[in-house]
Amino acid sequence: MPAPTMRSTKAIGQAIVAYLAALTIPNTSTPVYLLAQLEMINDVIGKVSDGGAVAEVYGHLDDSERHGFGGAGRMKDPQTWYILSLCSLETPTLASYIYDVSDYLMVPFQTHAQLGNTIPGVYQSQLKSGTGSFYRALRNGQWLKAHVIELETKQEWAIPGGVLS
Repeated sequence: MPAPTMRSTKAIGQAIVAYLAALTIPNTSTPVYLLAQLEMINDVIGKVSDGGAVAEVYGHLDDSERHGFGGAGRMKDPQTWYILSLCSLETPTLASYIYDVSDYLMVPFQTHAQLGNTIPGVYQSQLKSGTGSFYRALRNGQWLKAHVIELETKQEWAIPGGVLS
């Protein structure tokens, strides 16, 4: 399959969101997230007040590097994304769900290196070691329990006509 001829940054973000939206609690059909969205969710409090979690995906680092010149030249673009999970802090039981959410993220994102092979040119995706963190987040005047982790994706694409020297 030929390489795509341009970057697909927004499509990668949307693929991450779709991946999160499809996650289910192991051995059940219960979704991990009530809602997964690219960028900020406006009414997080209303979504998680009775339990469950939501996920927001944000682009973080963005880079591009040439590999070769002429018609065989390719661009390789690493990018990183924040996956922010939020749940209610109203009770210890609701707040502790964030630890389950963190666990549910690990296996699918560490097992599937290409976001389910949904975006042409994406040849690597992996949660970055040392980037996960639990904390409290303030939204709409209320505190929520949060977990953030960074996902790195790498895509390759070709410039039509090749890279000029």
